[in-house]
Amino acid sequence: MAIFELLFNSTTFALCGSLIVIFLATDYWKKLYFIRNGIPGPFPLPLLGTLVHFTKGFTSDMLEKKKKYGKVYGASFGNNMFIIHDIDMLQEIMISKFSSFPNHSPSPYKDRPFDEAVTGARDGRWRSIRNTVSPAFTASKLKQIDSFINECCDRLVKNFAAGKGKEGGIQCKELFGCYSLEVVASVFFGLQIDSQSNPDNPFVKNAQKMFNVNLFNLKILLGFLIPGVGKLYDLFNVSISDPQIKKFFLDVISEAMRRRDNGEVKRADILQVMVDTHKLDSTEEDNTDSLVNVGNTTESSSKKVALSTDEIMANSVMFFLAGYDTTNTGLGFIAYCLATEPEKQETLFEEVTKFAPTSEKVTYEVLSQMEYLDCFIRETLRIYPPVAGLDRFNDKGDIVIKDQLIPKGFQVFVPIYAIHHDPEIWDNPEEFRPERFNKENRSKIHPVSWLPFGDGPRACLGMRLAMMEMKFAVVRLLQEFKIVTCPETEIPPALNAASNFTGPPNGVKVQVVSRETADDNDAE
Repeated sequence: MAIFELLFNSTTFALCGSLIVIFLATDYWKKLYFIRNGIPGPFPLPLLGTLVHFTKGFTSDMLEKKKKYGKVYGASFGNNMFIIHDIDMLQEIMISKFSSFPNHSPSPYKDRPFDEAVTGARDGRWRSIRNTVSPAFTASKLKQIDSFINECCDRLVKNFAAGKGKEGGIQCKELFGCYSLEVVASVFFGLQIDSQSNPDNPFVKNAQKMFNVNLFNLKILLGFLIPGVGKLYDLFNVSISDPQIKKFFLDVISEAMRRRDNGEVKRADILQVMVDTHKLDSTEEDNTDSLVNVGNTTESSSKKVALSTDEIMANSVMFFLAGYDTTNTGLGFIAYCLATEPEKQETLFEEVTKFAPTSEKVTYEVLSQMEYLDCFIRETLRIYPPVAGLDRFNDKGDIVIKDQLIPKGFQVFVPIYAIHHDPEIWDNPEEFRPERFNKENRSKIHPVSWLPFGDGPRACLGMRLAMMEMKFAVVRLLQEFKIVTCPETEIPPALNAASNFTGPPNGVKVQVVSRETADDNDAE
């Protein structure tokens, strides 16, 4: 009774009410930073900040905000952030002054063990982990996996053939999702999951569910908007991701690690690179990633390090899921562009016929010689980047970038989609023109105007593999089929507004015609 009276009396309520008012007032004062300093941007609300102004997502709505507020404006979503469309400023932030912005914004919750992944690692630890795993993504390593990817392409071509002529069209999201998951499983972890033959494969189902995370999920919002809630999540082991999905992937990686430790499997893949880190010593040849030393700070290390079990698990799952979703989305958009740009598809097919007329000719080295293929994919990723934006965080000290003070503790958001569609940066940005990226024109492109994989030292580790995987799939499909629209093709495709991933919620539906049939019709 005494405890009840202590907790539920007028003095306690008054004290709690006063603390809440102080917290709300202090938090709102921070959110009013941009207004107080004459920096344009949407007006923040108490607690919610500017969240209500971004319910349309981070794609075309960002272009409208740039027109309204200019190239640099303020917003508040947990942290105060500068949203920057000025690519000269971004070049300083991401490259030349990287030492002031080496990290992503800290997450308010850990969601263990995912907080141990390279994406969330900070400063010297990030550099060391990146140097440890980056050798698995070198050109010499990728040349060794041609046969693995070609085997996955065999099944992809077979599944497209099975869908040919079916009512309702071919759902690219399903077929490319299975393909990209198989490639990642085989190339990264030596797992043969054969998801393309079984679309109900648990790998596919769990990967799809993992990316069905809504940006406006209450659990996520509370963690960002109310300081301390994330620490409560950590204290009580509250998982932001679905616990069953997390357990599925962690169990898969754990079993794969066990087999490597026992010597049952030995392959030169990314999992083996991580598992072998406990054997590292000071005499090992240094194959560190030179990118991570750009703007390197004196206290950080660029050497390889032994990874903990949690770090191996977290990075494995991160590579698994990132490799699945972004490549799947990219390939879906490529299929859409092939279908809606038939003349450019034929130009690409001519290049395919010249360099890789048969599946046996499709290799890393051959693909690297195909200029128009590279241009076509780059232009697709410009118009439809799989990720709408990325961030950098200033936790080193106040810094001025192009006359704009960015205080310590402030986030920088890079609106990738908006930059890719900005008419001040790209001529007729809505027009699909692969020629923008040919040898004659590439030198005219600003270094930080094309960002599907980010840029600078924290650019995507898997860029080479993702491009290779997409090129293999496109060439192998064009060898067999002409990709065309069908009544179910959504033109233009709707983009996801509920998260930072743009993948169309309705997928991409196309149809295919056998090359022999297409050639006969063209001749007539």
